[in-house]
Amino acid sequence: MSSVHTLGVPIRSVNWVRIFPALDAEARDCLVAVMGQQADGFMVVKVDPITGDTDQVTAMLPSAHYPTAMLLSRSGVIYIGAAYAGYLFCYDPKAGCLDNLGAINLPDDTFPCRIDEDAQGVLWIGCYGSAGLTSYDPKTGEFVRYGRMDETDMYCYPMCAPDGTIACDIKMTRPHVVVLDPRTGVRQAVGPVVSKEDGGASSLMRASDGSLYIQSSEGNFRLAGFEAVRVASLPEPASLPTMSDGAVVDFADRDEQMYRVVEMRQPETGETRRLPITYKSAGSELFLMHRGPDDNIYGSSILPLHLFRYVPSSGEMTDLGVCSTATGEAYSMGNLDGKLYICSYPGARLSVYDPSRPYRFGLEADSNPRDLERVDEVSYRPRSMVTGPMGRVWIASVPDYGLWGGPLSWFDPGTEQFGSYRDIAGEASCWSLAWLSRQGLLAVGTTINGGSGTRPRVSQAVLFLWDYEREEKAWEGTLDRQISAINALVVGEDGLLYGTALGDDGPVLFAFDPVSRAFLYAVPLDGRPLDLGLQNGPDGKIYGFTTGSFYAFDPAHRAITSLYEEEGAFQVPGPVMGNNVYFAKKHEMKRLVI
Repeated sequence: MSSVHTLGVPIRSVNWVRIFPALDAEARDCLVAVMGQQADGFMVVKVDPITGDTDQVTAMLPSAHYPTAMLLSRSGVIYIGAAYAGYLFCYDPKAGCLDNLGAINLPDDTFPCRIDEDAQGVLWIGCYGSAGLTSYDPKTGEFVRYGRMDETDMYCYPMCAPDGTIACDIKMTRPHVVVLDPRTGVRQAVGPVVSKEDGGASSLMRASDGSLYIQSSEGNFRLAGFEAVRVASLPEPASLPTMSDGAVVDFADRDEQMYRVVEMRQPETGETRRLPITYKSAGSELFLMHRGPDDNIYGSSILPLHLFRYVPSSGEMTDLGVCSTATGEAYSMGNLDGKLYICSYPGARLSVYDPSRPYRFGLEADSNPRDLERVDEVSYRPRSMVTGPMGRVWIASVPDYGLWGGPLSWFDPGTEQFGSYRDIAGEASCWSLAWLSRQGLLAVGTTINGGSGTRPRVSQAVLFLWDYEREEKAWEGTLDRQISAINALVVGEDGLLYGTALGDDGPVLFAFDPVSRAFLYAVPLDGRPLDLGLQNGPDGKIYGFTTGSFYAFDPAHRAITSLYEEEGAFQVPGPVMGNNVYFAKKHEMKRLVI
């Protein structure tokens, strides 16, 4: 009988971290750190800047994990918009209480983007989902919902102008500003409307003079109501809030994504003071698990990106720390010449780690892991990696926010050169990879999705074969059913290509003959197959994960045998090592013994 064992929580860190200077009930300086975590609600940690003593409270609402929008108001109260709950909270440093103020704009908006405060103390909250704008009046406790600020894009970042209008920075495909006059309800686009796909960029800023400005690829502008006045240069940004002695506060270990040492710095003199703090974090969700070149298991947490190692022979579990200057999560890993290659979001940044050498992350040639750089300027979510063809590391990615067309990219460790095939999937994206070594081809599965903030422009995912020597497609085709993604590929011991596909007609496991270049059959799956969820077993069978099962597929009989079933049991697939199957659910690493 199969059984599941919880091995532990590899990483306990925090995300979406900001720290504010504030005043306590005795009008003394205090610091308030707001931190997200996946194993519990976000937390607020109040810090005594003299002693380092802390007081911690946690948001008691399911799915309120990420404090994605925060504001230190003029009253000294800190307002927090939580994703993916879509709720507004407030923390009063004087009382030490975290209060739930209610839903912002559900069900349309679940991700608050920015909170700003107007001259009357009313809060304005923009969100992702429908690019909705909502106001909240702390005096009355009333929400007013103004609806979508753009009919196409999904992200809204508001700022309050001195004249009482609300300027909304709209992202991602057509960055521009929409101005709303709350008194009349009139809203309109103001200033340039650019296309990110064509290289355009636009962002809204508040300057030290209190006015709002647009910094754009088409020039710089000052907002004046419903007009954008071109300016030759931009003023300095508005200054950050400070402690009573003028000190600016941040985490000294932010770059290491640790958030355990507070730094108070005097801007005029540069004098700094550092203060270690303590708090309890429940755990960071895991995103990826991979069998490394040393037969240990490596994996990544989500926001922040820490690399962990698990040693099956001893059960030792170690949070190794940062492995990339990317701060999201490692999307794919691969082994080549005894080294572990790691490609991470955002930016599809590639790192290389030698497990035989001491761990010392950096950008220098002798760093280990070493952050190499972005694989190209478009790739952003590098879902799949294959190592070996032409001695290279190959990566399939979804593109940057607001863009379509996810590339196939490569890195040559011998020359340290990068290459990329930008439009190889058209307006779809490369998503899964396998090496057909006998044919000298790469098998590439696509997804219809573009970058975040876009809607698909194609309706059907495909499989194509890439001749990496000739740098051309050798074949392209798709299943005789609607599919939105081919999310896993593996070459079986019989030389056939096996994959899982998602679509409106239900998920399937398919077999493809790379010699005849034909899909042979497709077997229905119960439950959604996990990304990268297929691998070869020691017995010639194909093993796979869905969200609710771990199964074996016997190609000889085209039969699927479920080895373990539990609804929602599996989230991150891991390696099969003997009769041990490793995987993760949320923040916990687990082992299935079969």
